[in-house]
Amino acid sequence: MAKKFGKFLMVTAALSAVAAGAYYYLQNKDSLIDDDFDDDDDFDNFDEDLDEDTNRNYVDLDLDKAEDFKEGLDAAKAEATDKVVGAVKEAAEKVEEKAEAKVEEFFDDDDDSDGSMDAM
Repeated sequence: MAKKFGKFLMVTAALSAVAAGAYYYLQNKDSLIDDDFDDDDDFDNFDEDLDEDTNRNYVDLDLDKAEDFKEGLDAAKAEATDKVVGAVKEAAEKVEEKAEAKVEEFFDDDDDSDGSMDAM
């Protein structure tokens, strides 16, 4: 009996949730549609802007300063490139020296053996 009553309560709760959802949807359906149309009424009347007399002040460009700035950027870029290339060359030389030392050490160990050809 308890199982049947539990099922009855669950079905009743599910049906009431569906009914409440449908009621809420139907009540607010019109307001949702009205809200969408209100966004379209926000047109700006650009014709009013054409009637106004606007004075615009333009700034002349100083091309000499622009050229100086460009030359300064090029010089800074060349200097940074030289520093990076120099650092990479130094790092490559150090790696090469370490690799060369390891190779020499590897082959020197074979020469110190008893003279047999086991290593080959």
